[in-house]
Amino acid sequence: MTDGHFKLAELADRTEALEEIRQLEQKLTDQIGSTISLIAYESEEDK
Repeated sequence: MTDGHFKLAELADRTEALEEIRQLEQKLTDQIGSTISLIAYESEEDK
């Protein structure tokens, strides 16, 4: 992971991970008071 190349993480079949992300988005939205959206990336080198 030294060159900094990333792509969007493929999470369509990872329902548990998606639910955790949604829960964290909601928690942060509640804390901050404005809508928070998290984006998941993965290193292209990890493949």
